Order: sequence, then structure tokens, then C-alpha cells
Amino acid sequence: MDSSSVSQIIALVLLVAMSSVFSSSETAITSVSKIKVRQLDQKDNKNAHLLKKLHDNMQTTISTILIGNNIVNIAASSIATILFTNIFHQNGALISTVVMTVFVLIFGEVLPKTIAQYKNKSVALKFSRFIYLLTIVFKPIVKVLNLLTRLIIKLFVGEDEDSSTLTEEELKTLVEVSEEEGVLKNQETEIMINALELKETLAVDIMTPRTSMASVDIEDAESDLKEIIKNITYSRIPVYEDSIDDIIGVLHIKELAHKIIEDYRDFKVRDILKPAFYAYEYIPVVDLFKQMRTKNISISIIIDEYGGTSGIVTMEDILEELVGEIDDEYDNEKEVTKLSDNEYLVDPEMRIDEVNERFDLDIQSDKFDSIGGFVIELLDRMPKSKDEVEFENLKFVVVNVDKRKITQLMIIFK
Repeated sequence: MDSSSVSQIIALVLLVAMSSVFSSSETAITSVSKIKVRQLDQKDNKNAHLLKKLHDNMQTTISTILIGNNIVNIAASSIATILFTNIFHQNGALISTVVMTVFVLIFGEVLPKTIAQYKNKSVALKFSRFIYLLTIVFKPIVKVLNLLTRLIIKLFVGEDEDSSTLTEEELKTLVEVSEEEGVLKNQETEIMINALELKETLAVDIMTPRTSMASVDIEDAESDLKEIIKNITYSRIPVYEDSIDDIIGVLHIKELAHKIIEDYRDFKVRDILKPAFYAYEYIPVVDLFKQMRTKNISISIIIDEYGGTSGIVTMEDILEELVGEIDDEYDNEKEVTKLSDNEYLVDPEMRIDEVNERFDLDIQSDKFDSIGGFVIELLDRMPKSKDEVEFENLKFVVVNVDKRKITQLMIIFK
């Protein structure tokens, strides 16, 4: 083997090595997240700063890598053809094609890209300076190439779609990736995911229904003020006249207590009622929150399409959709009581989605929002005490019924 063949073999090895560098750089730079790049850049790492520049101009970066990779691959193929033709003569071109295809595929593509996928951060930092220098060297070629690419795309595909706006699913993915990479804590992730999902939530989904809401008749309020203060554990309560469908205002218990202490003889509850704020069942919770915040109110009366009272939504209800359950000094009664390893006593008014989250279930109902309502749906009749009904790996037992309403419910895991 003469000296020229040795030189050609050395050149081939170097060119395939360069192909490996370009391939691994492409995979590493494109797979490392923007969040991680920003974190690295904030540590005042010079290579990280260059990596951020490459990320910020991704089209130029990719074009530079592709140009470099194609140059070394074409050069390697040309040298290999000359080398193998000198050795094998007329069969040299065919042998060169087969050998170089296998060699470049393994050592110039698959192997370096696989390694870069697992070690994307370290590989991206290692080669960022080299790739950045090439973006400067190839800048004129890249500009022309990108211009031609845009013209061809515009000619055959049309105008580029605006990709600057993230979809809701993309935002959720971004938040989840941020948690995986340690940028966000679990609770922060949960709040952000809940915030994204909140726009699909309606007032009817989170309201306390009229059958469960605390309210007081104006006549009772006027006749026994101290009893109201002693028995009501809420800071604000709707007041109705004649019927719960005719709510005339909201009573602030603290203000009522002040009036009683001051002992105004001519004082009437009706005089201190705050105007009730009404909203329809199907208003998005996000819109309801904006209105309540603007008007500085903490309770909304939810009405149906006929103007009847459906329930109430408080500011606390909305905030709990974001941050989870908020307990106060009156929230002593648990919605779930564990009786044994597979038996639980649950509040029938507990929402189905809360039951699903608590027990990692997937109960779905188009007719009811509460777990008690779901059991009625399964029974397909009015519930009676000691009724039992099965659903998948669960058994629901109606422990107690008051008139037509389930007041105690047991869930048994089979």
C-alpha cells in the first residue's frame, strides 16, 4: 500500500469523524430544550451562551450543520471511490458505495445520533463553539440557501403558518417538561396545568347546588339574628324572600355581628344586605372570575335558563380549581372516611372528578356531576337505604337516604 492510499484512508477516517460530529451536534442541539438552554446560559457559561445563540437562530444552525455534513460525506464518498478503484479497479466504485453506505450509516449517523440523544446537554455544549464558528463561515451560503428554500415553500405550499403561538397542548407539554427538568415544582406544575384547563370549566361544574347551599329566609333573619350568627359557619350567605329562587341579597355575617353588638334598635337585616351578583350556569369560570374580581365580590348566585337558582360559586371555589382544596377552620368534616383497606365512606355530593382524582378512577357521567348522582344513574330509579350497585371493580352501597336524596354512600373496592 503506497503513501497516497494511506493518506486517503486517514482522510476517510477524519471525514467520517466529522460526519459524526455534525450528526451528533444536530441531534443534541435540536433535542435540548429551550428551558434547559436558558438555565445553562444563566450560569455564565460561554459555551452555553453560544448554544443559546444557535437555539435562537435554529434555521441557520440546521442549515449550517446540513451543509457541513453534506460536504464531508460527499468528500468521503469521492475519496473512497478513488481509493477502492485503485485497489479493486473496475469493481471499485460498487464496493466503495456499499462500504461507505454501511460505514457512514453506522459511524456517521446512527451511533452519534443515539449517543447525542442520551447526552444532548453535554454534546450540545461541547460542539456549540465549533458549530457557531461554522455559522459565521457559511453565513453567505446559508442566507442564499434559506432564501431559495422560502421561495420554493411559498411557491408550492403557500405562506408559512404562524408557529409563534403555542397551543394549549404544547403549553401543557412545556409545563410538564419543565417539571421533569427541575425548573418547576410539582405543586407549581399542578397550578399551571389547572390554569390551562380552567378555561374549559363552566360555573355549573364547580357550583354548590341549590339543595346543598346554605341560605336563609329574610323573615327568619329578621326574627332571630343571634341564632343565625351561632349556626352559620360562612362569612356570607344568600338571603331569599318567599322562595330560594327569589334571592334578594347577600348577608355579610361580620357586618351583622357588628350591628348586633352596636345594638341598633331600628336595625333591619334588609338594610345591610349587599346586592346579589348573578351569573348563568354555562358561563366559563375564567369569565366569572374576571367579573367577580372586577366587582370585588366573593359569591355569585348561579341561575338556570329560566331564572331559577341553580346554586352558588364562591371565589374560594374558583381558587380551589387552581391550587386544590383550601381548608378553613370550619372545614373539619372530611368528604372521605376510610373504614378499611377497601371500604370508604364518601360524601354523595363529592364531585365525580374529585372521586376520580382521590381514588385514581375513571368514572364518567353525562347526566350527573356528583358521585351520588352517578349512583342514581346506575340504579336507574330513586335510591333506597341499603341499595347496592356494582360498576367495574367497585360496589356502591347507599348507607342512608333522606327523602329522595342520598346522604351517606359507601364505596367498596372488590
